[in-house]
Amino acid sequence: MKTMSKIKEEIKDGMKLIRKKVDPEDLKHGDHIYVYRLYGIYSHHGIYEKGGYVIHYNVTKGKEATSSLSRGKLETVSACPVCGYQQNTGRGVIKTCLDCFRRHNGKLHSIHYFMYDAPEWGYLLKNSGTCSTRSRDKSPEEVVDIANELLESSGFGDYDVVTNNCEHFVTYCRTGERASEQTAFYGVLRRSPEMLRNGSRRLSSSPFH
Repeated sequence: MKTMSKIKEEIKDGMKLIRKKVDPEDLKHGDHIYVYRLYGIYSHHGIYEKGGYVIHYNVTKGKEATSSLSRGKLETVSACPVCGYQQNTGRGVIKTCLDCFRRHNGKLHSIHYFMYDAPEWGYLLKNSGTCSTRSRDKSPEEVVDIANELLESSGFGDYDVVTNNCEHFVTYCRTGERASEQTAFYGVLRRSPEMLRNGSRRLSSSPFH
């Protein structure tokens, strides 16, 4: 049976999941951070490195080019004066400044902490790529070293939105496991109608119905 102090500790940890914004000045070397994109439908993840940089993982191939469409004409996308990153040109594991990491569609989005060792109730309440019940056992230095090794070797394979995305990359750096809570979460949502239909069929065929 859980003690009151344990329950209070879990409640405190769970409340951390609903923090809406992290001040960039509070970020620490090796932090797993994320930003929401497309009106909060999904999140983009990265490893913070001291000095104001983020190591993260992008698509490895696709139709994006060094330009964007505007009224049917091509426009050159300028490189960032801080880190040199040029939007839509980065492939695979990249390192950018914090602003390039959190900029999307011309807007700087709020930064969030990804929480490990999340209490079960908080995980079920909040999870969609925001937390994990997994434990982290690597030091911040080890996490950043792994991320930089993958950056230098381009060794994280081909990007796949379901099986090998930005969250898989960061979770691997933090825990040694390739995992994505948001794809698992949305996978459950996609299967929910079928699960309900199967449950309904089983119930209707039950002799106790």
